[in-house]
Amino acid sequence: MRLTPAMVAALRNPPSPGRYIVAPMIEVRLPDYDLYHLVGAGEVMWGTKKFIGRDPLFGVLVAAGTLKDGIGDESPDWDLTFVPPSEAAGGEISSADMQGSIVRGSIGVIDRETGLLLPSPLQLFAGTLDVPRLRVGKGTRTLEWRCASVFDTFHDNDDGVRLSDAWHQDVWPGETGLANMSGIEKTSNWGVENPPSNLAYIGSKVTSVRGVLNL
Repeated sequence: MRLTPAMVAALRNPPSPGRYIVAPMIEVRLPDYDLYHLVGAGEVMWGTKKFIGRDPLFGVLVAAGTLKDGIGDESPDWDLTFVPPSEAAGGEISSADMQGSIVRGSIGVIDRETGLLLPSPLQLFAGTLDVPRLRVGKGTRTLEWRCASVFDTFHDNDDGVRLSDAWHQDVWPGETGLANMSGIEKTSNWGVENPPSNLAYIGSKVTSVRGVLNL
């Protein structure tokens, strides 16, 4: 994960304690609605987009799965859990019409004195809404969305054949050239240029726990 020099400097050497805070942001582009969600209280502008902590339709985000690299034939995915503000809202955002909507996850740094984002937030995930699950309990209602990475399409189009033995043999049955390769030390990471660093966001603190985004 590569933060900008300004973000790294702000988090490592702030002029005063608590001056800068980490800001996870989620964007969902539905057919007739756009979600710009800031994880946590408050609001912040990113260009012309206003990210807010409580959305009228989605409500608030209460859980997010840890972003991890895909392995072999598996591309990255991401689970997001929202608490919609009403039964009607929960039904609307769990509709099958929402499947395929664009999802982006980013992380930025906010200067508390100015209320502005430092340039430029880092995009951690790009994909689409896949499978919704509405859970209703006693006094509770949550909506879980599985988000599929854009690399799902990469596999579907057979663009990943050269990186996977299973895909390779699916196209050329019995051709085991990739299965018999040895001495390969380099790992191909799906969705990231390099393996994630040890920087993680947990609650309101930046920690050195291995991972990318934990809520």
